Amino acid sequence: MKKKRKLNKKAIIIVSIILIILLIEIINPIKLYNKHQLRELNYSNSSIDTILENNLKDEVLEIEYNKTLDTIFSSSDFNKNNYSIYKDLEYYDLENYTKNINELIKKGYVATDINYILRSATNESLKEFLDHEYVSDISSFLQYDFAILENYDRYVAYKEENNIENELVVVYVNIGLDRDFYTDPETVTTFSTDMLVNKYNGLEEDFVPDDLISVPEDYAIDSEQQLNETVFEAFKKMSDDCKSNTSYKLLVRSGYRSYESQQETYDLYFDAYGKNYAESYVAHPGFSEHQTGLAIDIKAESSNVFAGTEESIWLMENAYRYGFILRYKKEYENITGVSYESWHYRYVGEEIAKEIHESDMTYDEYYIRFLSK
Repeated sequence: MKKKRKLNKKAIIIVSIILIILLIEIINPIKLYNKHQLRELNYSNSSIDTILENNLKDEVLEIEYNKTLDTIFSSSDFNKNNYSIYKDLEYYDLENYTKNINELIKKGYVATDINYILRSATNESLKEFLDHEYVSDISSFLQYDFAILENYDRYVAYKEENNIENELVVVYVNIGLDRDFYTDPETVTTFSTDMLVNKYNGLEEDFVPDDLISVPEDYAIDSEQQLNETVFEAFKKMSDDCKSNTSYKLLVRSGYRSYESQQETYDLYFDAYGKNYAESYVAHPGFSEHQTGLAIDIKAESSNVFAGTEESIWLMENAYRYGFILRYKKEYENITGVSYESWHYRYVGEEIAKEIHESDMTYDEYYIRFLSK
């Protein structure tokens, strides 16, 4: 009986010591203060535990809140050995974030490379890239904020075939110029005044633009013409101002074209002139800007030939003020894939039109650089 009492007493002492240690730990004023400081910066509780366990409190306090670090600290994949790189990373909402970063570090990528890789990636393209061997100059293409990780191998191939600067390589490949026309096209489903339709971005057969209206006959060659309402209002003002400056107004020769009418036009040219001619001068059905209701083939009031008229000269100098751009310039046929059309103007809005006018680039290039992401 005495031995049993001694064991109970010993057990009580051990439990008491453990409780005291736990109590000290819980009420430790220094630890409580450290947690308070980090919590004030909005770090999560799991992140705070990791920070304190790895003695990183002072460094983190100096950095203040960082979403990247908060995400990584709270992950079971946190690796203290990679902290010096973690702290220089930008946050991107991708799956398996910390695990994938660790894999990229393991392959030899530094913080700058990783930021470019993550910025240009999707979950699927990043997963595939992790199977890729280490690339020493990955940033030479991915440094541009419109670069796409999925296109990296295409950038390399296009660069080998064309002796042009890397920035243009990225722009041209993203447009699709490394492929034949109409190859693996993207489908555009949402109407907007800055939408891009070309030989790599097409519309579905049933696509109809928003706010489609009939153009009044005094602004068109016939009563059949239609445009998006915003586009018509801008065109009307432009036509009126053109008349005030040149004595001649502008008329809509061709506005909105349905998918069916495009098919009829393509078949007509194909039957009359052959495939090569049709491919050069007529877009495949669904790949014409006219289906967007944003494009206009303009007729000069003074002549049946548009180029060289007072109206065309005035338009080249002033169309951007109304939100229009000359869409297919002769010097950019290799980019647009469309032969020069002095009469084809596209509405993109005044801000974008002004920027394109000042930079003198195609809409395809502008879209890739500033709108695609």
